[in-house]
Amino acid sequence: MRLRVNSGPSLAAMTLAGTLGLNTAAGDPVSTSVRRSSLSELPIVARIAVPAGPAWLETGFGSVWLTKIKIKTVFRIDPATNRIVAKIRVGSNPELGIGVGFGFAWVPDTKDRTLTQIDPQNNKVVRVIPVNLPEDSEGSIGVGEGSLWVLTNEGGTDSGILSRIDPVSGHTIANIPVKPKSRAVTVAFGAVWVSGTDSGCVLRVDPKTNTVVAEIAVHAKPRFLAGGEGSVWVLSQSDGTLARIDPATNKVAATIPVGVPGDGGDLSIGERYVWVSAEGVPLSQIDPSTNAVIRQFAGGKRDDTLRVGFGSAWIVDETHGQLWRVDLNKLAPAASLN
Repeated sequence: MRLRVNSGPSLAAMTLAGTLGLNTAAGDPVSTSVRRSSLSELPIVARIAVPAGPAWLETGFGSVWLTKIKIKTVFRIDPATNRIVAKIRVGSNPELGIGVGFGFAWVPDTKDRTLTQIDPQNNKVVRVIPVNLPEDSEGSIGVGEGSLWVLTNEGGTDSGILSRIDPVSGHTIANIPVKPKSRAVTVAFGAVWVSGTDSGCVLRVDPKTNTVVAEIAVHAKPRFLAGGEGSVWVLSQSDGTLARIDPATNKVAATIPVGVPGDGGDLSIGERYVWVSAEGVPLSQIDPSTNAVIRQFAGGKRDDTLRVGFGSAWIVDETHGQLWRVDLNKLAPAASLN
């Protein structure tokens, strides 16, 4: 699940029935139109039973990892069998995200204000690190450049500090001022990227100096972001656009109208494409070679938690208590959609 914050118009008001925008260089939406297929056409090859309600996903250590708030548990799923192989009890509200790196899985908890370290070798909690996480953060944890990166309330700010944590000692080694009410963080291209949700921008932080080195304007209410396919991608909840940032120039190279405004949403990169999930549109596929949305699937409710890995898209159906596995190899070739 992704936080629902009443950030923009309804999906009905923003369908991709026609062509939107023209000017790519200025960061205006690129031209695109696409037919939305029904959910029944989505090639779901497995429906793994999990508790209903909010969740988060990540992939790593040969597994899919799923947090479930209501039962305060992390599930580990084996993609070779589509079976749950471990259930790991964690804190009170393990829904901020899951990070994978440095030999461990890391689960922030916004209620207990902690970071739980899980050993994938034995599926056990090895340490719980106190961290001053905001209760209304729900964004992500960044892993890379030798550190763990989370947004915190240090200094009395409202999610206005990017805290850098040493994964070995568990100590905070830097508190970097960012925009208040920043929500998500990712590590890519030798930098740390933060979505300034209330300020309509993305910040680039240099891990060598622990300072903000660029502020990049995007469409309002940017939240989820990811790095891959040569760019940093940012989903804005205000209008459902996807900004593509060139890390070589720190400029928006394209703004893609995915047509999924509103609360929630998610973003993942894999299998040579960029993928977006949103309430009522659980899967959109974007081709980074053309900056075009090439297909979408519509239907369902509260099915906007997404990760791509192991040749599949993994989507949480919160309502029915299922983790869907979508076989991306069974999607029609992109060329046949033209």
